Amino acid sequence: MYISTILIGSFYIVRSIFRFSDHITNYIFKRKLLDIPITKHEKVNESIFSTIHSVLVSTLASFSIRNSVFSYSKISEPDNSLQYLTASICLSYFTIDLFKCLYHKKYLFIIHHLASIFLLSTTFYSFYLNENKGFYAMFLIFLLESNTLLLNIGFLLKELKFHYSITCSVWIIHLLCFFLFRIITLPKILITYYIFEDINTLSIIQLPAFILILSGSVYWSYRQAIGIRKYLRENCVI
Repeated sequence: MYISTILIGSFYIVRSIFRFSDHITNYIFKRKLLDIPITKHEKVNESIFSTIHSVLVSTLASFSIRNSVFSYSKISEPDNSLQYLTASICLSYFTIDLFKCLYHKKYLFIIHHLASIFLLSTTFYSFYLNENKGFYAMFLIFLLESNTLLLNIGFLLKELKFHYSITCSVWIIHLLCFFLFRIITLPKILITYYIFEDINTLSIIQLPAFILILSGSVYWSYRQAIGIRKYLRENCVI
């Protein structure tokens, strides 16, 4: 009952964030506060929505665990209410955003969101069984969400036609963080999970979703590197 209450409350929190981002986006375009074409309306809305979510859950995740995400030994600590809240906000966010992706036919994001929803659902099953594995979910949430802010700042700088050196600097910093968090540290957390925790039916059926998210991270890091190179070439730098 307690977890159900948190889930319901988190849904209203995320829905409020969604409405707030939509209101701010409409206000920006109505008042012409930014020199961005109307065709970018949905992208701006998505950037505001995802930025608020990423800052919120990254902060909550970092406060919900006592150990460092870069620790290289088995970590054990009891689940807590802040972990319930963080995971439920993420679950609500990906569920709401899934419908947006379906509407806009963003098929790659649909696959990513379905994998995330599945893993978050299994996290709540773990909470229900009192398995004290919530810190793994918090590590993954932090690693996967914490650098979204830099990505959205890069998009905004590009659309506002800031000097290419500023825009690319933000993109490169984001790519480095993306690579450190998702390509280096994320596999370490997964290896730790499968070495130190009991292998059971749940952990086995989680594996394809983990592989999907990790593969997507490799793909997106490659796409980002290609995009930076292309942007520099268009600006006659390389």
